[in-house]
Amino acid sequence: MSVNYPSLHEMGIQNPEDISRYSLQNVNDVDILRVVYKRQKGSLLPHSKKFRFARSKRMVVADSGTNSTEILSEISPFLNKVIDELHQVVELKHTHQEHKVIILDEISRLEEEVHTRMTYIKSLVDKLD
Repeated sequence: MSVNYPSLHEMGIQNPEDISRYSLQNVNDVDILRVVYKRQKGSLLPHSKKFRFARSKRMVVADSGTNSTEILSEISPFLNKVIDELHQVVELKHTHQEHKVIILDEISRLEEEVHTRMTYIKSLVDKLD
């Protein structure tokens, strides 16, 4: 199966059929790809894995009248290939209802992370008293 997905294979993903879903976020000009696997109960393999990709930068003319330029940050071409392959793997597996459940799960995870972070920040404020 990895022959059909050369970029995933290059990243070390040997069994793309085990992929359940993925997410992508950008933090400080680094794209973080999180791949989530469907694992059997009791499996010792990881439930998810994160990959980091640096963004490429290029100078572009912002205003030709003043010759001002700005730096443009772009997603890695390799990551684009990976996302295309992941999209092929995942989209074939999920119904509309399953996509809804996945999105709600991601929202729940985000809420937990925000709550944990807010609790930590409030504890820092309490220490100031």
